[in-house]
Amino acid sequence: MAKRIPQISLFLIFVCMSNFSGFAQLDFDVACRTAQPFCSDAAQELTFPNITGEDISFQGLGCLDSTRNSSWYFLRIDEAGELIFDIQQWVDGNNNSNLDRGERQLDVDFIAWGPFTTSFINCEDALATGCDTAGDDTPRPAECVNNVDDPDFYTTGPLGLDNTNIVDCSFARNPGEGIFTETFTIPNAQSGEYYFILITNFSDEAGVIQLQQTNLDEDNAGTTDCTILEPGVGPDIATCGDFPVTIEGRFPGAVSYQWERADLGSTNFTPIGGVTLTPVLDVTTPGVYQLIGYSDTAGTVEVGRDDLTVVDVSAIEITVSENITEESFAGSYTITAEITTAPIDIQALGFTDFEYRLDRDIGNGFQEYREYQSSPVFSDVPPGDYRIAARYANCLVSERESEIFMILGYPKYFTPNGDGFHDTWSLINIENQPGAQIYIFDRYGKLLKQLRPGGAGWDGTYNGKIMPSSDYWFRVEFNEPRDPNMRRRVFAGSFSLIR
Repeated sequence: MAKRIPQISLFLIFVCMSNFSGFAQLDFDVACRTAQPFCSDAAQELTFPNITGEDISFQGLGCLDSTRNSSWYFLRIDEAGELIFDIQQWVDGNNNSNLDRGERQLDVDFIAWGPFTTSFINCEDALATGCDTAGDDTPRPAECVNNVDDPDFYTTGPLGLDNTNIVDCSFARNPGEGIFTETFTIPNAQSGEYYFILITNFSDEAGVIQLQQTNLDEDNAGTTDCTILEPGVGPDIATCGDFPVTIEGRFPGAVSYQWERADLGSTNFTPIGGVTLTPVLDVTTPGVYQLIGYSDTAGTVEVGRDDLTVVDVSAIEITVSENITEESFAGSYTITAEITTAPIDIQALGFTDFEYRLDRDIGNGFQEYREYQSSPVFSDVPPGDYRIAARYANCLVSERESEIFMILGYPKYFTPNGDGFHDTWSLINIENQPGAQIYIFDRYGKLLKQLRPGGAGWDGTYNGKIMPSSDYWFRVEFNEPRDPNMRRRVFAGSFSLIR
């Protein structure tokens, strides 16, 4: 699995989850800390039983007057972009997790917060309970708006118009009119961010709640990270010099944890601090970080162990070279970029998300010929002078360039009319082969000119006589630069003189 610095796009996938269940919450902070992970995945839609019989309500929580029967979840962003979810609730009479014709829909409300760098937060301190439209640094629930009334209230600007970390909030205006679907939007999510969601069952009637991401087939659609459903510490991380990096993990049955670190490429782990109750660590240096989970607070009974690698790609030296498939004078070439990294081979560690650009000298210096792409292969390249630039994805400071390389070729035509453009004909990039022999013939095989490698070229005359517009032939004897032994080759071709 490739590791990347976040950038973005996935196609039609539905929302799924692991170990979803309801909790009758007694306290706001306790309720939030029991939040369960969910993600987007191709497997199925996220459908889970709602909660009934919970009379506790966190009165005045954002735009919600009541939060009866609250279910709590959190997600982590994978690909950056916008995420839009539909939230529905209904009585699932046939227990198939699908809203079928004739099944009765129920009122559902929600509120969401973010972004956070970890899912282990102090909810009572971290989650805003009101909005600050007055700008007096005193958030009040009365200042929060139902997104049905103002869809842009929570999505305009970095903090929305609410000026807090409430990402979105909505309650059905009139379920009696058949309005049961709530829309939850994260407008500009970034990779690695966490978001918390509270979903209610105001009607206190047993059924199921469903979240479905609806914009996954659109441009700039973000996605969620399904690795949070798995025990352990998640995927490896490539950072572009941005430290600290917050990492976390979890194991079923674990109540305490121990972090350890090893140098890149090593398994010689050294403990970081002592046993802790919160499996979150701010990483300040590259390395391999291991988390051990224990079922007791003393840290004696191990229930899980997992590690991840953190690499600073801005500090990696990248050497770029090229490999050209075709021999000289093929006319069109396939160039493959090849890179090595030091002091460690980060590609061998699984960090393979590099980008490649091809530059060409067009006569007044090198300019971009093919823009950055994820593939190292450039096809249908004409002869000329080139260089390749490579970088780790989304890390501009890691960019490195190859040495200039030349591809032998010849112009298909020339126009000796004295305008300063294509006035002479000569081979492209033959000047570095002084031993090359170049001959020009007319269509009948008559030798018209022998050219010197790197010389002025042919001006379209023979013994001072202007030759007519026609096709002419050439033959070149040269050493093949694509061959390690520089074997001697002969190539013949034709070109046009146009007046």
